Amino acid sequence: MSRMDFVAAQSDSLEPLGFQQEIIGNLSAALLSHPCPPVLLRAPTGSGKTFMLVRALARVCAAQPTVWLWFVPFVNLVQQTEDAILANAHAQLFPIMLSHGRNQEPQKGMVLLSTAAGVASAKDRKQGYAGGADDEQRALNEFVALARQVQGLKIGVVVDEAHIGLKDNTEFGKFVSWVQPDYLVMASATPRDDALDRFLVQAGKEARTSFVVTRAQAVQARLNKKYIEAVTYDLQHTIASLADLKRTVLRQAWRKHLWLKRALKAADIDLMPLLLVQVANGKHTVEEARDDLMALCRVPADAIGMHSAEEPDPVLMAAIANDYSKEVLIFKQSAGTGFDAPRAFVLASTKLVNDADFAMQFIGRVMRVAAPVRRAFAPPTEIPAQLDTAYIYLADGETQRGFQSAVNITGAVKSQLEGQTEQMVVRHTQSGATVITNRISPQLPAFYDNPLASFLAQEDEDDEDEDAARGAQLVGLDGTSGGQSDLFGDKPAFDPGTTIMGADRVREPAPAEDLPANEAQVLERLKDQGVMAYPLNRALLASPPVFQQENHPSIIDMGKVSASIAADLPLTEDTVSLATQAVWNLLYGKETHTELTRDDDTPRVEKVQVITDRESLTHDAISKLKEVARLDDADVRIIITTLASRLRENVAIPPDGVVSAEAPDDRQIDRRARDAACWVVRQEIQRIGEMIQQALAEFTTVSDAAPLPDYLLYPLAHALLPARKNLYGVFPPPEGEIAGAWERLDIDLQDRLLKDIRENKAQTLSHAEGVVSVFAIHGKAGLNQLEHDFAQALEHDEHVLWWHRNPDRKQWSVRVVRGEHKDYFYPDFIVCLEYPLGQPPEIRLVETKESTKDASRKAQRAPRIYGKVLFVTPDGSRLRIVNDDGSLGAELDGMNLMPAWRWMAGTR
Repeated sequence: MSRMDFVAAQSDSLEPLGFQQEIIGNLSAALLSHPCPPVLLRAPTGSGKTFMLVRALARVCAAQPTVWLWFVPFVNLVQQTEDAILANAHAQLFPIMLSHGRNQEPQKGMVLLSTAAGVASAKDRKQGYAGGADDEQRALNEFVALARQVQGLKIGVVVDEAHIGLKDNTEFGKFVSWVQPDYLVMASATPRDDALDRFLVQAGKEARTSFVVTRAQAVQARLNKKYIEAVTYDLQHTIASLADLKRTVLRQAWRKHLWLKRALKAADIDLMPLLLVQVANGKHTVEEARDDLMALCRVPADAIGMHSAEEPDPVLMAAIANDYSKEVLIFKQSAGTGFDAPRAFVLASTKLVNDADFAMQFIGRVMRVAAPVRRAFAPPTEIPAQLDTAYIYLADGETQRGFQSAVNITGAVKSQLEGQTEQMVVRHTQSGATVITNRISPQLPAFYDNPLASFLAQEDEDDEDEDAARGAQLVGLDGTSGGQSDLFGDKPAFDPGTTIMGADRVREPAPAEDLPANEAQVLERLKDQGVMAYPLNRALLASPPVFQQENHPSIIDMGKVSASIAADLPLTEDTVSLATQAVWNLLYGKETHTELTRDDDTPRVEKVQVITDRESLTHDAISKLKEVARLDDADVRIIITTLASRLRENVAIPPDGVVSAEAPDDRQIDRRARDAACWVVRQEIQRIGEMIQQALAEFTTVSDAAPLPDYLLYPLAHALLPARKNLYGVFPPPEGEIAGAWERLDIDLQDRLLKDIRENKAQTLSHAEGVVSVFAIHGKAGLNQLEHDFAQALEHDEHVLWWHRNPDRKQWSVRVVRGEHKDYFYPDFIVCLEYPLGQPPEIRLVETKESTKDASRKAQRAPRIYGKVLFVTPDGSRLRIVNDDGSLGAELDGMNLMPAWRWMAGTR
């Protein structure tokens, strides 16, 4: 065994402030009580969370010899924790890396440091944490046994940043359960307890005592800045997706940094502020941000520090944060949590961060108050607001939701310096979910052992076996493993007295012979499970076994179509003007400054010039052409090139307000013309798509749809009203009722019958003599009030031989190629008419629409099958036919549908 290595602290020892002193005393007292509860310290970033833990653990160790296992979520926090222990433990604690410390003799005050991931290994767990041992290496189980049984030491586990380290990390929870620590200490900067409570259940604990420091207390102690200002960009819809907000944010954040430099100098504070730039993970994102800062803002290269590695490098991050020659630190999201940079005032985030937990971590990087600022404005002097504000510039406005959520959550936390016991309650829902919550209890429970924890661990151990067993039970109606055993087999037994999800189901073998004998038995078993089957009436006159449907063309000379559309596309004066401004970087947006800590704060809005992102502009135009119009690269090139030639003359001359040193050459003009063409494509993509779809619609083909299902299925408790002219003999249910009707049935049965939501096809149920196809009515297969009224009128009309509710996007549905959109159109009703009486039956299509505008768009093209679609819309208490131009036509008064049949005869 090698000797323990000791290192010197790099930071100064601290003296506890008022709330810190109280936390330290109460936390250590809770740990030394009998029985000892798990404790949680919840404190905002920058409030001295690690410092308070170190002092409390040192007190515990002085009273009770203990070895500590301290776990952090990120590798860059290991060194910070080591330094905090060395500086503040008063020689009661001695930190060492777990990889080295496990080889040492366990000693009072040892703190073995590691990331949570360092011990979260299923392989090690299955070996009882006895793996990796040899003459030079001691296994973890050997170290724990030596400390506890031979040396007589207590073992404590510390989980720092627990809201991150314990999130979705069941292996780490199992490790802690295996350790069975005498002391369990957790710390978090985020008031999110769900993951922590789940962890405690896994670790065999039923209650925790929580100590809470609010952000207000940290602000009062001048450890946190008082204000948080989020800066977002409110852009007009026309420029929102092509503005280069990443570069705009860098420019604006650098300007704020220079302003702060002047403010600090004016206050006679010897401090170089630090601009933090957080970029997305990726190969060259850090270098791209550096190049933009140098090119746009003329930031000297030697003033920029970069952390470009995917994994955090704590030594590099600390070196840059403390190097006053560096004014900018660029780092990736993966390295954006846990490092200290007290001189940072401004964070420029070019990455979307909507998760409140991570947003709070990023806020923490600019939240601390630098010591020179505290010294310059000693109490009772107030720190000026501009120097007591964390500025966060966000390239994506949606990101503010994450940051605002983080501030809201933190601001709602109530101080609890004396500690409170919180009892975890495990509740079981009817759907099978497990909910773990807490409630305040006035006293500590008598026991902290949780008999359910070992059961949970065993359940996790048996996951693979359980999946295999479950797969063996799920035998479909066709005799194959398809997940339908619960449909006709015996239902699993449930124990209503249990509260853990894994204990709900009593596994029982599936019946050996379970295939229905015939179709009648299939229907009987469905009825036994609460489902009624409504058969397809094949005896109705002229009812088809299948419907026909239209298909988009497969082959067409798109080159000629693309050139023609680009040449014919109307270009207004406003469109050309905006395209010219975009290519000359003359677009403007609004910069919104929002103070996140005050609910009544009125955002301040400033007008700023926005840089056009040429690459995004081109990419956006190309992707939209491919998405909306389904064009290949050659056709996209034709459209952009043709438009560019039309716009070249407009962009050749700089607009007013642009000072150009020299006239642009042909190459520059061509580039700007292409950019302007891409702008026009973005602006007119709907019109371009409509023009292309109109061309494509001329080449549609017709084919048979899939056969109609033999039966419609619906819960027996919600009987459907009879409709003798409907193909299935019933009126479809109200669409607002459907979800609730199915929810009353067994959850497994729902999953089996409603899986066509995912597959959009009829299900096949097997029996000994063959199969039957079924469709469980769901989603939009019901009727709204307008559709129901029209169906009633169809049912009573003498000219209607039969009618059918045509569901969306089913393989047996009638679909029509639209003339203005890439998607198909599924008319609401298929109606078979005999009009005038004595004429051959005719199948026609009817769509009921609330929006006459949408009806007008869909009516622009007559389908090749079943004739022109009839559109009807409500007008007060009446129905009106919608004309092709969107105006209202003839009235359908009450049950009198004669105007509709005359309209159909006229469009036959």
